[in-house]
Formats: sequence, structure tokens, C-alpha cells
Amino acid sequence: MLSTSKKIDVTMTSVLRPGIVDVTLKSFCEKFLTDRSRYRLIINIDPVGENVKPKEVVKVCENYFDEVIYNVPNEPSFPAAVIWTWRKARSEWIFHLEDDWLISRDTSINHMISILERHQDLACLRMPKHPIPNKRAIMMFRSRYRYNPEGFYVADDRKAQFGLNPVLIRGSFVKRAVPLMITTKNPEKQFRYGNILMREFIMKWNYAIYGTPGSSALAIDNGLIWRQTLGFNKPTPEEGPFLAWKKK
Repeated sequence: MLSTSKKIDVTMTSVLRPGIVDVTLKSFCEKFLTDRSRYRLIINIDPVGENVKPKEVVKVCENYFDEVIYNVPNEPSFPAAVIWTWRKARSEWIFHLEDDWLISRDTSINHMISILERHQDLACLRMPKHPIPNKRAIMMFRSRYRYNPEGFYVADDRKAQFGLNPVLIRGSFVKRAVPLMITTKNPEKQFRYGNILMREFIMKWNYAIYGTPGSSALAIDNGLIWRQTLGFNKPTPEEGPFLAWKKK
């Protein structure tokens, strides 16, 4: 049974850009995470980005959450950041958020939780970052997704459908995933059939996108201008996997 009294952990990966973090948290806390007493923020702040102290990012977070748990490692590492936040998570439901997303409209986390409660085979509900075609069967993330009238699409292919754009995840999934994760590979790429460590685990679950036919994108990438201005980018495929933001 859905309970609105239980704490929900918000796990967040960030770098030193308090302005972007402020815009992100304002967006999500106004339209999605509306009851600040219900949520606990667990944030890893990698020491790369603007010339500011990590505490500036923490102060921004404390404007939106009553409880903030934070970590500032010695070296930036995206996979290590995800692993650290997930190890600290304790709640039944975990909302994972990177620091440069916006949410486009008011959205009910209770409705998302109710879907996951009724469908125990679902590992998560991702917020779509692209418009959803007005069809009951769509192609997204290189898989066919089929519509469930309760308000979500389920992937036919389990092999490569877990992702970290804003996503509500079952806590038990996170707890079981963490021991299988490593710090030398992009965390999203670890949840793939080709990864022997993860293969059996990921094939036990179904993966879903939250949305209805014809709905617009729910999650919007807000980091492009920042990355271009400061000269940060992901490595090319020839340079290796994305493990941390680096200057060109």
C-alpha cells in the first residue's frame, strides 16, 4: 500500500556548478518533489567545474531539502559518484537525478510509485527525454516499447534499457546492483547484457518509461550551454569511456 509518510531518497551526482544545481532543484522541487520533509538528498559533488568551494553546492541543496548527506571525493569519478550515493540510500523508492536536468511539467511521484507497486517486475520508471510518438508501440533507446494503459511503456528488450536520466528506481534493485558495480566503467554501460557481472541480474527485471502516447518530453537536458562555456566535454569513443567531466 502506498505510504506518503515514508522517506524517499533522492540520489544526485554533481560537479562544482551551484547555479545549475539551483535551477535543477528548483525545477524538480516545484513540479515533482514538492514535500521537502518527505525526501532526503544524497549528493556526491565531484571536485571539477567552476572555481567555487563544494560548500556552495551544499548550501544550495539545503535550501530545498531538510536533510542533505554529501560527499566530496579527492578525484572526480562518475561511476564512483553513483556507487557512493546508492550505497547511502536506504529507502524503498529512490529517485536518481543528475545535476543538469529540468522537469517540463507537474508530475505525481505517487502515481509513479503506485505503478511500481502494482508491477513488481519493473525495476524502474524513466522520465522520457524525447517526445513520445502517438502510438501504442514505439521505438526508443533502440528497443520496442509497448504501452500499458496505466501510463507507461515497457521495453521488449531487457538487455540495454536501464539508464540514469531522471529515473525512479526500486530500492531493492539498487541494493542488489551496487555490489556488482565497478568504478572503471560508465555506470549506465555497466547495466548491459554484454557485462557478464550484470547479465543475470538485469535479465530478471523489466524496464519502463513513464508516459502516454503523444506526450512531450518530461526530462530536459540543461547542461549543454554550461559545458560549452567552460569547455567541458565527454571523451570520444577513441579516448575511452565517460568517467568524469574534463576540460578539452
